[in-house]
Amino acid sequence: MSSQCDLSPIFVYGTLKQGQPNHYLLSNYAGTQPCFLGKALTTDHWPLVISSPYHIPLLLDKRGTGKRVFGELYVVDAMLLKTLDDLEGHPYYYTRVSIFVELLDPRASCGVNTLSSCNDQSLVPDSRTIACEAYILFNFKKDLLNLEYLEDYTDNQSRPYIPCKDRPTDGPSGYSLVKDI
Repeated sequence: MSSQCDLSPIFVYGTLKQGQPNHYLLSNYAGTQPCFLGKALTTDHWPLVISSPYHIPLLLDKRGTGKRVFGELYVVDAMLLKTLDDLEGHPYYYTRVSIFVELLDPRASCGVNTLSSCNDQSLVPDSRTIACEAYILFNFKKDLLNLEYLEDYTDNQSRPYIPCKDRPTDGPSGYSLVKDI
């Protein structure tokens, strides 16, 4: 069993949210079950866009541009964080960085005590504002900033997300389509 300080708060805003294609990684995890703290909203504005033929939600490294983004806040153990890093291609595709979110509807009591016992900086004076990590896309193609900015990602039928397992193996990678390399 991991210690409390092996736990990390993580903000998910795309395909890892409840009802989305990759949420199974959080809901079917065999290790220490992640704790769902509740729905959350970034304190800063970020450009959340959908891009590539695979309709990938991307949170671009352009803090202060875009909109405040809705998502979900979880506390995960180190093994699940590694699994999420692998899905997100951290640190080569997305980079996991610290951001602040506002907890909108606290659902669990595991978070506040766990986070504050691990790191005095996890909570700021307003107990609904929490430091956490999120996956951000750095070195992206600048024309992505011309796409529509979203507040809340949903996998809708007009632009359905295509999971890695369903993508052509001989086609371009999602990475090469959005990164400025």
